[in-house]
Amino acid sequence: MLEFDDSHSHPPPSPLSGLKKTPSQAATPTPAAPKPVSSAPAPAPKAAAPAVEQRPPAEVLTPTARPVPQRSSELASSLNFMTIGRKRADADSIRIIGGRNYDVRQPVPVKYPSVREHFLSARNNFWTPHEISMGDDKVQWNTGALTEEEIWLFKCNISYLTASDNLVPDNLNNAILEHITANEMRQYLRWQIAEESNHIESYFFILESFGLDEKGQGQIFSLYQDVPELVNKLNWNLTFTNNVVNCEYPQGSMEANRALLEDLISYYVFEYLFFPLGFSQVFALARQGKLRNTAQQYQYIWRDENLHAINERWLILQVIKENPGLWDATMQERARAIVNEATHLESEFGKASMPNGGISGLSVKSYTEYAQLMGDNLLKSLNLKPLFNIKEHPMSWLAEYEMKQEVNFFEGRVRDYRVGTALDWE
Repeated sequence: MLEFDDSHSHPPPSPLSGLKKTPSQAATPTPAAPKPVSSAPAPAPKAAAPAVEQRPPAEVLTPTARPVPQRSSELASSLNFMTIGRKRADADSIRIIGGRNYDVRQPVPVKYPSVREHFLSARNNFWTPHEISMGDDKVQWNTGALTEEEIWLFKCNISYLTASDNLVPDNLNNAILEHITANEMRQYLRWQIAEESNHIESYFFILESFGLDEKGQGQIFSLYQDVPELVNKLNWNLTFTNNVVNCEYPQGSMEANRALLEDLISYYVFEYLFFPLGFSQVFALARQGKLRNTAQQYQYIWRDENLHAINERWLILQVIKENPGLWDATMQERARAIVNEATHLESEFGKASMPNGGISGLSVKSYTEYAQLMGDNLLKSLNLKPLFNIKEHPMSWLAEYEMKQEVNFFEGRVRDYRVGTALDWE
């Protein structure tokens, strides 16, 4: 049994800036080399052939490494060249961000064993979408078992989740990994990227199994570009990614680290709030006996996202622990504002996906309260004051869809991850 790392206070309760980079200078054109002069006599021209310009053979050049931008005080980076004789880092010198004067590719020593446990747990939990039969859902989708309101909700839902599972690995790749200077965290985040790709395959497989051709799938997937509430929600996260990527301050500076911390918080919102809210919509359909195969897919995805949320919280708190100056009153209020913005966006998404006030078994009101509850729980997990003070879980029936071997936010531990197998419905 893998205990949740409690070095950062207690686990969260159960769910029951834009800056610019300086553009690079344009390269100065290299003058053309003069043509070599041949000492051999020129052959006699043929009367019928036109004159052809004689060109020298192309010169073969040995590739030369371009200069690497100077990083402050040998900031640890995966782009740094190997150096013969460099001393291996000891655990005391390794930092989660801003580590210096060591090679981040070196897997030992393991400074943060709980992160390695996160990786091993996630690996043991690997599953593939094709393990789950989709036959019942195909029949329901093609025989009018779903109402028009339920079909619209599902289309908005799977479109948003598909785009989201693209945004998360893009953020890790473009904004986060460059700053992470602990090998075990880099290892976990690379595995997370693979898991998000598996989730995208799951959404694709669901629509494919319904018998939809590429055109039909595309009409559903493209809703995240057509519905304003979906666009706004996705662009909100992208803003934080771009604030990190386009930050004009040097990596490791206080300003760059603030942009990074805001981005980490916004994607913690993704894993802890946006994803579970999205899954709840399909679980509500499954309670009515609809799209239960799809709900099984979502249960496995939820299990992955739970562990992502635990790791994301750990990462945020470790960054704060190692850089206490970041977590001043201004940043704490900024974190509360980020969660408040996210909760509002989720409420607007609920209204857009359920324009008539809800579907059978799920109202927009209870959906919004669930978002507020999750927002408060997220803030408490970062030791911040809640915003909404929701006293009771408005959708306590979601406990029915927690998998038996998964992250339990009541206990804050990973309870025996195993390779995915088909679920038995009661």
